[in-house]
Order: sequence, then structure tokens, then C-alpha cells
Amino acid sequence: MNIILNIIFNISQQRLGKKYQPITMKNQLLLCLLFTALSSGTSFAQKTYVVKLNPDYINIPNRSFYIDEIIDNRTDKSRIGIVQNGSLRLAQLEYGLENSLESYLKSAFPKTDQEIPIIMVVNRLEISEKPASVGEVGYADISVDFFTGEIKLFSTDQHVEVTATDVTKLHEANIREAVAKSLFAFDDSNWVSVMHGKTEKPQPSRNTVPGSDTALFSATQPVSGDNPNYKASESKNNSTAQAPAESPEEATTDTYTENRNITAVGYQIGGLTLIGVDYEIRASDYFGVHMGGGLAGFTIGLKIHTNPEKNSSFFNLSFKDGGFGKITTLGLEFGGRLVFSKSSDLGLVTQIGIQKILSIDEEFEKQVFKGNGAPRVMMAFGIGLSW
Repeated sequence: MNIILNIIFNISQQRLGKKYQPITMKNQLLLCLLFTALSSGTSFAQKTYVVKLNPDYINIPNRSFYIDEIIDNRTDKSRIGIVQNGSLRLAQLEYGLENSLESYLKSAFPKTDQEIPIIMVVNRLEISEKPASVGEVGYADISVDFFTGEIKLFSTDQHVEVTATDVTKLHEANIREAVAKSLFAFDDSNWVSVMHGKTEKPQPSRNTVPGSDTALFSATQPVSGDNPNYKASESKNNSTAQAPAESPEEATTDTYTENRNITAVGYQIGGLTLIGVDYEIRASDYFGVHMGGGLAGFTIGLKIHTNPEKNSSFFNLSFKDGGFGKITTLGLEFGGRLVFSKSSDLGLVTQIGIQKILSIDEEFEKQVFKGNGAPRVMMAFGIGLSW
């Protein structure tokens, strides 16, 4: 820590025309404590918010099917969204998607011997929340394919939203509503004709009619149209009349389309700088390239993210320059973001790791290391604001 701080301050003071003075132990301790506290806050923000589905009953009169198996076909199975509960947290179903939905449907949608077993392939299940003019709006989106064996019978996308002062506690009910609407859409389709090899035009689902309702009765949280918080939303339903279709294992998943590029400003951001700017272009769900510069230095590198979210933690492999040629390093850091509020994308970014010195100016080395020679490896870290 002493080495890297003295390098930064030496470069900055040289650029400002000031005489170099070593950093005091007191200031080093304060900076270390601040960095540790902020890093801990970032880790705390990643704590998982667990969603447990409450028991209820889905009433579809005269139905001829039951759900025999749930297949989680999502690309990212680590979360179902992000919620604000004290801080921003990744949300996940209590026992994972497959186990949670199978357990839930055993009681909410029980099978009988006269019904046909159906495989339910979940390509997307996501909850989210956004600030509104009054309170918040919570959303649940689900994309499902229904199969019998390897025959694809029907596909549906369902959307549910609710407005309340605090919507986090209502995500569980939104998920149950989305699942129920998917089952009603399937029941309304011509899946029996598709199963027997016929190719009639798909029948419209009641869920495509604005203001429609599902017969879902809950002993815990009302999720039908009787709940004034819920808005009727249009859903997209389509049946696949061609058989055979792809198997459940071959069903495709949705892609992530949110703008996840990040700008950061701070200490040792954008290189070995006292203050710098860095910009990351998110090339894919898990990879981003970044570059930046500042007082006085620059950087370029690759970030490897741990999940597709914009605020995911990451590993940063980067080339850093200090003093524009006085010292260059190759480093590996681990970092993350802590967003301050739902209404703003502004947040804290921290990163810490190690870096290997690639080159160092001889005079600069003597000043910083007092003739003892530069170490081969030293600490790397940075802290700042990002959006």
C-alpha cells in the first residue's frame, strides 16, 4: 500500500511542480480503512434476496393436462432479477427455479390420472422494479414453451406489473400471477390439435384481451384482477403448429439488451492516476473492454463479469501507465459497483488486486524506492464514482 500510494502522489506532485514528500502513516491508515469499508459495502450489496412462493390454487375448469416437469432453460440461472431491499440485491427463488416451481405447482395445480403430462420449459423469468411518480412499479416477465415429449405445443410470453409504495414484497405474487397466466394461455390454445399432428390456426388466448383476468385464488396475497394494485397488461401468445419441433433442451432463450456501458471517475481509475476517467464498453454478457486516462497516466484492459447484470462484480485485466512513461504495469483486480438509489444509476466502484511492474524510469525508481529497487509485484486498487 505504501509503495503504490507514494508512486501516485509522487507522479501527481511532479506534474504539479511540487516537491515530493512521502505520505504519512496516518494518511495511509485512513485511506486503507476507507477502502476496506467501501469494499465491504459493495460485497454486502450482492447479498441475495430470497423469494419464497406462497401456496395457492390455480383453477382451470375441465382442464386435461398437468405440469409433469419444469426445465430451467435460462442462460443465467444465478438470479431472477434485482430488487431494492435496504440495498440493491440479486433476487433468487428459494430452491432455484425448477425445484421452486415444481413444488409450488404440486399444490397449486395438482395432477389427476386422467390428465396429460406436459413439460414446461422456462426460457425467461425476471422480476424488476422502477420508481414511479407515486411509489414504485414492480414487474414480472416470463417466457415459456410447453412440450409433450419432443413436440413443442405452445409458446407464450406473459407480463405482470403492480404499483405500490414498496413493491419488493409483491414480487412473489407477481411471479405466481405470471405462471398462472401462462397456464391459462396454454389451456386456451389448440395444443391438443398440435399434439395429434394437426396444423389448425392457433386459437386466441383470453389473456390477449385487455382487462382479462385469471382465476387464481390465493390464501396469502391476492393476485387476480380483484387486487386494485394490478394493471391488466397485454401478453403475447403464439402456438407452434409445426411438429415435430425442437426438444425442450434445444429451446432458445432471450438475450440481454440493457445498455451496460459504464463511465467511472476516481482515484487510480483510468491508470496509475490521482484522478482519472475510465469508460467500459460491454461487448457481451460477460466481457467488456475499457480505456481511460487522467492525472497523470492512462490504462486499457479487459473486464470479465461474473453475471450479465450491469452492476455485476468483475475481474479486471489491464495495462496501466503512470506519469506517461515513468512506470507501466500489468495488473489483475477484482471489483464491483454499489448503486446508491433506484432512481439513479450513480454508484460507487471499487477494485483491488496485484500488478507486475513492466518498466520504470531509473530516476523515478530512485525517488520512490530510495535506491532499494522496485519490487516485481505490488498492490493495485482504485475507487471512484460510476454510472
